[in-house]
Amino acid sequence: MSISMGGTERQLNLLSALLKAGAPISWLDVSRIEGYNDDETGMRSRQKRFERDLKALEESGLAIEKIHDGLRPLYQLNRSACLLPSLDLTPDQRLLMYRIGLAYLNGGDAGPLRNHLSGALLKLQAGAGGAALPAVLPQTFVKRTLNRRPGESARLTAIGDALIERRRIMFKYQARSGSPEMRTVAPYALVSRRGGWYLVGMDETRGAVRTFRLSRIRGTVTRANRKASAEYEVPEDFDPESSFPADLFSSGEHSFRDVQIRFDAQVAFVVENEFSGIYKLKKSRDGSVTLNLPHAYPGELFAYLGEFPGHWEVQRPPELRKLVVKRLREALQTLEGRRR
Repeated sequence: MSISMGGTERQLNLLSALLKAGAPISWLDVSRIEGYNDDETGMRSRQKRFERDLKALEESGLAIEKIHDGLRPLYQLNRSACLLPSLDLTPDQRLLMYRIGLAYLNGGDAGPLRNHLSGALLKLQAGAGGAALPAVLPQTFVKRTLNRRPGESARLTAIGDALIERRRIMFKYQARSGSPEMRTVAPYALVSRRGGWYLVGMDETRGAVRTFRLSRIRGTVTRANRKASAEYEVPEDFDPESSFPADLFSSGEHSFRDVQIRFDAQVAFVVENEFSGIYKLKKSRDGSVTLNLPHAYPGELFAYLGEFPGHWEVQRPPELRKLVVKRLREALQTLEGRRR
């Protein structure tokens, strides 16, 4: 079928295909795009049309990479090279922008800009890193990121207010063992890692900087006192990233060693944003990424993997794979029991 189409529309179709592709595309993929799929035109003519359009897109400022898989050339859009420079925001500014955007999103006021606002919020949460977001965000990840666990949103708001106003807070915190203990903390930063929010601050109960996972806070977060003025200052040399424990998945007597997990292309960018520079990552041509952990405690690891149902595979060690299968079977049996 012959298709009459202008160059601009054809180039937009090509750009759309490159944006939506989860992996590099070949000429066979391009030949199915409207503007290049007119069978009545010779293949070489269509390929030349494609090459001209690629050049036009590159001249407009887009970075399109040509790679070779040993059999054929493949094309992909370098998203990072097309981004504006990262915003140099302070933790307070980033948190404030995040909360304003989240208020619009949850209030239903974002309208047609909802998807764009969701992407912007994800970038703010990830620390405005250089890694680009995919064209389509997995709904499981959007839900996980913007509306996490019951009660966590209220805690995030209370801690955020206290952080901006430099006010000390109090809350009950559940450690891995023992009963919840009351803590008094001067909030220094909020950090997003491992599928959850973490508070980093001066724990006045312990007299040192500590990290607290919001999902382990019990009850409400309250002000430590009624002072109207700021109660503390964040040290100038404080860095939330370096202050955050490097041992993200914990190491203990029952932890697994030499853990390898593959995440598919839909959620690979999340893993890269969270663990690049911390753990060894290997990216594959299909867009997936393999995360290598020197050790991981089962509870911490399963809590993280549970945020990406259907998007990961434990590759090693064998003992961990068996444990995953056992947990999944138990979960299915529980669900079947509830249905009865």
